[in-house]
Amino acid sequence: MGRYMKYEIKGSYKFILGVLAIVLILTTVFYSYQFKQSNMGAIGGVAYLIMFVALFAAFLYIVDSFKKELYEDRGYLTFTLPLTGNQILGSKLLVALMWFIILGVVILLYNGFMLSRFIEFDISFREIFSVFNTETVAVGMTMFISGVVTLILIYFSMALGRVTFRNKKIGGMWFAIFLILNGLIGYTTLKITKAVPYYLDLNSFKVVTQRAIEQLSMLESMNFMSINSASVIVSAGGRTFMNIGSLIYTIFIGVATFLGTGYLIENKIDL
Repeated sequence: MGRYMKYEIKGSYKFILGVLAIVLILTTVFYSYQFKQSNMGAIGGVAYLIMFVALFAAFLYIVDSFKKELYEDRGYLTFTLPLTGNQILGSKLLVALMWFIILGVVILLYNGFMLSRFIEFDISFREIFSVFNTETVAVGMTMFISGVVTLILIYFSMALGRVTFRNKKIGGMWFAIFLILNGLIGYTTLKITKAVPYYLDLNSFKVVTQRAIEQLSMLESMNFMSINSASVIVSAGGRTFMNIGSLIYTIFIGVATFLGTGYLIENKIDL
């Protein structure tokens, strides 16, 4: 498995480094231009946009790489290796997450460096890290889990499409399968949220009921947000709550689709 991960890294590092180089160049040019124009208000939005585009480009590349192995001849070498389907999928998933983390961390650090270079800060590191409180970290972890589950669901849709439609020329049908599955998961997630009205306060990590949240006189300001049609988060009066049932269901979907994809790769893919 370790050797296969090295193979995956070797096959994708040039693209990732290329994306990273382009992002760093664009970021440098952008900061320099905005500083000369004395227009620093646009920096935050554009910096986030650049990071989003970079991560999205990496995401598309990783998804397309798996698709090519399923629908093109290059997959013959991969799926005949002495590895189980779960090991192949796990290797691909770990390498993908590694690239996402590296891209995100490097881009954030470089933006911080550019800000310190062009703007005089009167702020301490303690104040910077105070932004990352327990609630922020918990929400971030929830989004991370949902993102991983979405990627696994895409892999599962591709493998299922490859097994269902033997003709490689209609490989694009996996996207329709993904949309259907994603819609069904989103629907069942909302049903589970109503059936299990228990929420975790992401600030105090105490379990509260939906009725308790409503009794905070915040019912009119409650905002329901579905992350990747999975875990439901409720924002009410400046506090954030996460539905416990939807989180457990999200993790279950991730595990089930991971095992299902591994099974299809190992036993059902007709090379």
